[in-house]
Amino acid sequence: RTNSGLFFRWADLGDPVQTGFEMQIYDSAGRNPAGRHDCGALYDILAPSSNPLKPAMEWNSVVLKCRNQYITITMNGVRIIQANLDKYTQEHRNIDGSDNKFGTALKDFSRTGHIGIQAHGGAARFKNIKVREISQ
Repeated sequence: RTNSGLFFRWADLGDPVQTGFEMQIYDSAGRNPAGRHDCGALYDILAPSSNPLKPAMEWNSVVLKCRNQYITITMNGVRIIQANLDKYTQEHRNIDGSDNKFGTALKDFSRTGHIGIQAHGGAARFKNIKVREISQ
């Protein structure tokens, strides 16, 4: 029941919520369909295409890739997010017409930035974190 997240491409250290992206980390195993605030989601932007999340107290694996305007997330060997940020041309609007929290169109977000792990209390454990630059 812990709520956490993996922040990435976060441009302003003083405002990670509005200047970066978050892959949601949340105990939503078994929830189908998963929503834009469930584990693996590109938070408030895009729901995972499926929910391969293992139950709490089991290790999950995630591969997050960012290359130019493209963001992909693979969880437990299943690709669950494929996003093209250039398609997000309006502030507070996702490409499916739903609202999001961002006051800037996602196409205008930085293509580089900080990486961080966020938590809202409760225990969350991480291991084997690897970061590498992908050549453009």
